[in-house]
Amino acid sequence: MYASIKVKDITKNKLDVLQSKFTISTGKKISLQNLLDKISDYALLHEDELIKKIPALKDDPAWSEAIDWGEETNAAKVDEYLYK
Repeated sequence: MYASIKVKDITKNKLDVLQSKFTISTGKKISLQNLLDKISDYALLHEDELIKKIPALKDDPAWSEAIDWGEETNAAKVDEYLYK
């Protein structure tokens, strides 16, 4: 079974470069799916190193305190604004 995933354009470009480098160095073609399978296998084998390189959720700016923009809002009207 296969699933679709969305990646940024820059990530797709990096995968294309890696795919090309594999073909050049081995003389064999590899599908993008197979390449991603190998990358995920490698990541699981080196899980501790990978986890150290990924920033903690607490360091993600999306989880920081809300910014007060000085605008008054009415919570009762949120649905009205969102679903117009």
